[in-house]
Amino acid sequence: MRLSREQAEPAEAVAPLQSTVSIRGDAGFPVNRGLLCVKGFHAAATLDHIERLRTPLLRGSCGQLRPSSWEDALSAVVRGIERVQARHGRDAVGVYGSGALTNEKAYLLGKLARVALRTRSIDYNGRFCMSSAAAAANLALGVDRGLPFPLEDIPLAETLVLVGANPAETMPPFVRYLDEQRAAGGKLIVIDPRRTRTAELAALHLRPLPGTDAVLARGLLHLLIRDGAIDRAYVAERTHGFEEARAEAAAYWPERVERITAVPQARLFEAAGQAGVNIEDIGIEHSPGLPSGVAELAVKPAAAASLAAALSARGWPAHAPQPDPGPGGAAG
Repeated sequence: MRLSREQAEPAEAVAPLQSTVSIRGDAGFPVNRGLLCVKGFHAAATLDHIERLRTPLLRGSCGQLRPSSWEDALSAVVRGIERVQARHGRDAVGVYGSGALTNEKAYLLGKLARVALRTRSIDYNGRFCMSSAAAAANLALGVDRGLPFPLEDIPLAETLVLVGANPAETMPPFVRYLDEQRAAGGKLIVIDPRRTRTAELAALHLRPLPGTDAVLARGLLHLLIRDGAIDRAYVAERTHGFEEARAEAAAYWPERVERITAVPQARLFEAAGQAGVNIEDIGIEHSPGLPSGVAELAVKPAAAASLAAALSARGWPAHAPQPDPGPGGAAG
């Protein structure tokens, strides 16, 4: 992303702003290739927005907010902090950061908390999303977060599975790679209770009931094992706990999975058939059946079992009854 003054040469997809500053994508950047999400495209509009605060506001004795000088405003903040810490202790004042901060800003914020305010109460918004995502992904997939492969690999996938992810709305530049994958003859499978914009792009959309995604994963693993669509060499080399996962998946035959998830058996068979030995990439995003978080990974062909094993063998809740005696349909 580049900032450019209005007298700069016009570029493709320059945001229409009244500000003297506009934002445009960097066409030479290999990930988004110059495309921007809506938030980034219009970010400069906040600079001259009519509702933007341009001076501190202090609430007076009348209860109304009035413009103030920076000196008076900062002095009021200091007095408030000193008053709270004197009454309740230093840790009564908390500092809340953001994952959007640069490394330098995060470092300074930590120094402010520990050196200036001398409080242990410091955290950031990632506690509710990224930290849990990293913990879950490390347990299941061996990576903490993010993409451990280049996006250019996505168009090479014969089958792409997105679980609970909706990049068409949360990461629009990503959709270009989905379009390229489809143009190359690849298939997109989306697993999401909602019919999202991403699901509308899919060749197959599975809609499990909320909280039953782990059951669906076990059911798909059951079919993959039954049909011999497992890359056993890859599973042996790259995964742990597969035998336990296979034993658990044995209790999730198609009829039972349909009863719990409301996904028709025909769609289960279709998904397993499309994935099978062709699966190349799997994206996972938070849904009630999994720990909060986002993780995406690239796997070798026929490694669908490694994902299903990860979902079912790591103690993640299935939000479904315990396995009941079935019709003898154990996965082989």
